[in-house]
Order: sequence, then structure tokens, then C-alpha cells
Amino acid sequence: KFGFVLSSAIRYDGVNVFGYTVWSLLDGFEWHRGYSIRRGLFYVDFQSHDKKLMPKSSVLFYQKLIEKNGFPPLPENQPIEGVFPCGFAWGIVDNYIQVDTTPAQFLDSSVYVWDVHQTKKLIKVDGVYASKRKRHCVDFAAIRLQLSLLREMHVTHFHFSLKWSLILPLGNLSLINHTLVHYYQCFASELVRVNITPVVALWQPMIENQELPVSLAKYGAWENAETVQAFVEYARFCFTSLGDHVKFWITMNEPSVKNLTYTAGHNLLKAHAKVWHLYDKEFRRSQKGKISIALQADWVEPACPFSRNDQEVADRILEFDIGWLAEPIFGNGDYPEVMRAWLHRINSVDLYNFHLPYFSEDEKKLIQGSFDFFALSHYTTTLVGSEKEDAVKYDHYLEVQMINDITWLHSPSRAAVVPWGLRKLLKWVKSKYGDVPVYVMANGIDDDQNMVHDKLRVYYIQNYINEALKAYTLDEVNLQGYFVYSFNDKTAPKYGLYSYVANQYEPKPSLKHYREIIGNNGFPGPETPELLCPEEVASCPDCHFFRTRKSLLAFISFVFVAFIVTIFFITYYSKRVERRYK
Repeated sequence: KFGFVLSSAIRYDGVNVFGYTVWSLLDGFEWHRGYSIRRGLFYVDFQSHDKKLMPKSSVLFYQKLIEKNGFPPLPENQPIEGVFPCGFAWGIVDNYIQVDTTPAQFLDSSVYVWDVHQTKKLIKVDGVYASKRKRHCVDFAAIRLQLSLLREMHVTHFHFSLKWSLILPLGNLSLINHTLVHYYQCFASELVRVNITPVVALWQPMIENQELPVSLAKYGAWENAETVQAFVEYARFCFTSLGDHVKFWITMNEPSVKNLTYTAGHNLLKAHAKVWHLYDKEFRRSQKGKISIALQADWVEPACPFSRNDQEVADRILEFDIGWLAEPIFGNGDYPEVMRAWLHRINSVDLYNFHLPYFSEDEKKLIQGSFDFFALSHYTTTLVGSEKEDAVKYDHYLEVQMINDITWLHSPSRAAVVPWGLRKLLKWVKSKYGDVPVYVMANGIDDDQNMVHDKLRVYYIQNYINEALKAYTLDEVNLQGYFVYSFNDKTAPKYGLYSYVANQYEPKPSLKHYREIIGNNGFPGPETPELLCPEEVASCPDCHFFRTRKSLLAFISFVFVAFIVTIFFITYYSKRVERRYK
């Protein structure tokens, strides 16, 4: 790592460095630390009689570094030119949309008189009422504002989550928040009207009550098998209420494996599978949509690429973080063998007593294949090692050392910016689960809210999308869409493409940059072949008015035709009468 820092100092800072020496050649006596630490390129077995020497992986790395005389740019690390396929989904994420169900003034049936002489206010006239009119989606001012902001971004998809705890406060259909449901219906239909595809998650865990109805959270949440059936009934209600406008569903968005017990994860998988089959059997034919689960998937990189132990640790973390929920659905219908073997190992030495449940054969058949696509959220990359160095960052459960690479860019919250991690992740998904359609459902970074220009996010979006393009063009990953996290700072402070100050939304430079990438459908160059896509149907904001009033239009057409026919006959017979009298 120091060699990389040194190279940067020479290249970018103009430091006149003419040599570099590694400390040290062999493990040895390190002054007051004695033999407790090892700094050598060669491992010395101090217990053996002849003090046997063994080359460490750092020897191989330093040898290659000398051969290349530094860090020549590798082709795979250079930006590429190219475009994404036709119909690629360019999206933005807002975990929970701004919901404001305040009724519009036009729904007030009361009559008012303006007191222009004294109070200068409107005075309500008692006992006098105007005729009430039907509620319309345009009555929600919050929807109009959000639509205008989304249209300015030029995105094709908008991803948000429903609030189960507010839609069904009691966890069942005995009490329904019809006002909120109507708001969601309006929001989805208005998105469709302006040619933006709504991508809707049925459930996303939050800190408080895991965003479950209180009655379910109180009695075990996902630990309780009854939550599974409650989720199925909730999903049925959502499909029925919103399915006319929503064709892109997520059953569960980013379930946090860090906060899941193995029993809770077991029930969560069964709930997802049952909801998928419910949609497949009862709603898919009529609604013509698609549905899957969205998993958080950050990449894990071995600290030493030449160390077998470090690679095994990285593979183990990937299986526990991603494979735990992915393997039963996208793989063989059961948990990863790595998980079972590891838990068996640590349970056998009486350090822990963790039980990973087993699926019945029927449950395996139910869960395996319950997907239409692979949706993942990716934010950063973690560096891991096998040797314990820092007790604070050491995970005893999985025997992994978390390492902070100081050469990586970091956000204010210390999230590492490692664009190539996304490409490696997408390749890993393809290698494990085949040519499944993949959506990067969320990808974003925090910034300093006090800065006018979010340069770090511009760099982040540019390079992460370019790595996604490499995965699509070079690795042949079946990538279907990419979504930036997040929509605005009001709902996701420090992550938004819109800042929110003094009740005003202002676009950041990253928004304009993302819009440019969307307009180009990637990074076309002079030699990029022209992509001929089928002509898309232009958005027609007024078409929704006519589509929803087919009966009225049919009646008007009938009256118009009858009128024309009547005029024709009147004219025809009038002329015949005139000719007769002549």
C-alpha cells in the first residue's frame, strides 16, 4: 500500500523520489516488541533448529512490482466507452416517498366571503354549502412537486417502499388506511402518466419495529411464523389495490442480515417465496408484471490477493452476507454449504450454539426459483484478512479481520469508494447464479451537506456506472438497470441528488451529471456503434384523461355520428322537396 502512496506522490505531487527500500528482508527482533510482530518479506520459523525461511505473499507482490517498475495502468482499470442495451432501466431511489394527504382547498364545500374592509380574511358563511366534487389525484400537491423533480432528472424508473405498518396498522385487513392507499394509487398512476415506471417494495426494514405493524413486531416479528401469513395477505391486498399501475415489484428490500437471526431469516425466505407464487398464480397473467427480492450486496476483497487464507475469509463473508438469502432462491434451494460447514465447526468446539434451520423438500421447491430477476443494492467494498491484527475490528464469530485501506477514497461517513468492487460483485453473481437478469437497485454515497458541489458523488456515479458497463460489455453480465441512491436530502440526508434547504429543492451537480449519462445511455465514444432501438411510445400527459373515460368518449362519438347522419338526411330530403315543387 505504501508503494501506491509513493507512486501517487511522484505522479500527482511532483515529489522527486529516486528510490525505495522495503523494511525488512527477514522476520527478526523488533526492539521493545521483541518477536511479537513480523515485518519481514520472508517468514522465519524461530522454533526450528535451522531457522527455516519461507517466502511470504508480499515477496511475490514486491517481485512483480520491481518487474513492472511501479503501477502501470491496467486495461481493466481504465474507463471504457460504450452504451447499455435498449430499454435499460435508469432509476432513482427514495426509500419512503414524501406522503402528504392534506386535502386540497378545492375539496372544501363551504362558502366564504372575503372581508376586504376590516379583517382582510375569508369568513365562512354558516349553513351555505357548494356541491361536493369527486377527489382527484391532482389534489395532492406533494405528488405534483415530486413528479416535477423526477421529470427533471430524465429517469425511466422510480423505486420506493410502501409502509406496511401504516397501510395495515393492526397487521390484518380489519383496519385499512384507505387514505394512504389512495395516495399510493395516485402516486403510482401519476408516475405512469409521465412515463416513469414505479418500482415498489412491499417491505423494507427500519430501526423502529422493523417497519412491521406493532402487533406483529410485539410478538416476535419475523421470529414468529404467523408473520409469514400476515405478509402474504398484505401482499395480496397491495397487488389488488396497486397492481393496475405497478408492474415491477420487490417483495423485501435490503433485509439486513446483520440484524437477522437464523430463524427470522428462515421465515423471511418462506414469506418471500409464498408472495412470489401468489403473484405468479393469481396476478401475473392479468397485471403482466414481474417480482423478486432485493438484497444488499457489498463486495468483500481479500487483503492479500495471493493469500489462500485471505481468499477463504472473503468467500466466507460473501456467503454469510449475500449467499445466506440468495442461495435458497437463486441457487439450490438450501443455505450455502459454506455456512453449514462453518457453523458446524464453531458449534462443535462449544464456543457458540447457532442453529441454522433446515428446509423440508416441499419448502425447497417453494423457495428455489422464486424470482424474475436478481436485484441488489451495492454501496462499498470491504477489505478483509485472516490474521488478527486489530481486536476492535476483528470478528471472532467468522474469524475475520476488517482492514481499512488508507489509499482508498472515503466519504465523510468513512464509506470506501471502490468502483471496481461493483464489477467484481456482478461477475460473482453471474458465476454463481448464471445468466439471470440483474438490476443494481441502489448505489450511492454520502457527501458533506455544507459543500455546494458534490464532487465526490459525481466521481462515484461516473466510475461506478462505468464499472457496471464493463460488467455488461466485457463480462457479459445480463445487467438490465441501474438506480442511484438517493432522490433528495429531505428523506435521505447527505445522499440526495437534490439538496433540501429552507423548504426548497435544488439540484446538485451530480444530478446534472447523472442526467447526461442517462441521455447518452452510457459512455458513447467516436467508435461506439450506433444503437438502433425500437421507437418508444412518446409520453402523453393528456392521454390518461382519455384512457380513463372510454365510456364517455364512446357516448360522445355515438352522438356525434347520429348528429351527422341526421343533418345528412335533413339536407337530402329538403333538396328532394325543393325539386318536387319546382
